[in-house]
Amino acid sequence: MKNILYIGPYKDTNGIGYAARRYIDCLANNSNINLAIRPLFATTSHTNNPIDLKKYSEYEGYSLSYYDAVIQHGYPEMFAYDSRFGKNIGIVELETQTAYRSGWSNYLNIMDEVCVNSINGLNALQDMGIQVPVKLLPEPYDIKKYQENTQPFFKNMDDKPFIFYVIGQYTEKKNIKSIILAYLLEFNKQDNVRLFIKTDLYNTNKENLNEYIEFDISQIKKALRKKEYCDIDIISGYLSDNDIIRLHQSADCYVNACRADGFGPCAVEALLTNKVVINTKNIGSSTYFHSGNALMVDAIESNVYSPTTLHNNLFTIHDKWHEPNIVSIQQQMRAAYDMTANSKNQLLNNYNKSYFDIESIKDKIV
Repeated sequence: MKNILYIGPYKDTNGIGYAARRYIDCLANNSNINLAIRPLFATTSHTNNPIDLKKYSEYEGYSLSYYDAVIQHGYPEMFAYDSRFGKNIGIVELETQTAYRSGWSNYLNIMDEVCVNSINGLNALQDMGIQVPVKLLPEPYDIKKYQENTQPFFKNMDDKPFIFYVIGQYTEKKNIKSIILAYLLEFNKQDNVRLFIKTDLYNTNKENLNEYIEFDISQIKKALRKKEYCDIDIISGYLSDNDIIRLHQSADCYVNACRADGFGPCAVEALLTNKVVINTKNIGSSTYFHSGNALMVDAIESNVYSPTTLHNNLFTIHDKWHEPNIVSIQQQMRAAYDMTANSKNQLLNNYNKSYFDIESIKDKIV
């Protein structure tokens, strides 16, 4: 038996918090591990957290006299090395192609091992001068949850439209505005389609965010000057894990037009529920998506422009990400809409779901 201490932002409501909870679930699923956990906080989202965290209190109560490994998950400036532990492991979330000005190398080079969830992240850390072993570690999922039957998310849609959808914060990185533009540009009223956006924005309430998005949509429509437009539905704020799974199961095509990401968890979940995925080329999630299992969007490398970032030393103008081509997004949305059932099955059959299963990953973390 190994005694493991996990320190991570599992009480946060953002993407890194969601990943942290899945890592804990994965470690807890390993019968060869005695697990203790402690929280750290990447943001202040934990102060208004609707998520039920009771199941983690058991592991918070454990305190062991010795740990074979301590896993620290988050931003490296939060990491500390402790020689009392057998092994100090850092799990890093890195999304841009580069992070030269992050100052991370000083923190990561004191670890015994670093784990990152994409090839892009691995290359960026090596370019940064990380000298300790760096391991590619996909994020774990209980894939059985995504195959269970649930209640439909969408109701009162008798015309059964083809539903494109995206999940994520309304930021420059997530690039939802480009999805809206491509969708409204490509489709007309005779196309039986809808676009569903599940979004939020840090430190912005639902009402203000909805007004912000509606203004962007109105400006796009002014630029397009069409007489009629296809429907767009927006939900801002929190959805439970079960409701997110219901959304994945009820929609048709997930659109990930990010300029940068680390792992692409929502895109991975979409494929776990057998949905077609449109994904930007050359970003972190393209570690797991390619032309054989997804519809890939052309993109060019460009400087990061992200004035709303929460981190002064990340997403700087000196870093790089990839700018998706609007025409390519249009083409792939049309291809998904016109795709036959046989073509869809061929695409999905090229995707190895077990690669992300808890059972496959639980022995790889430590």
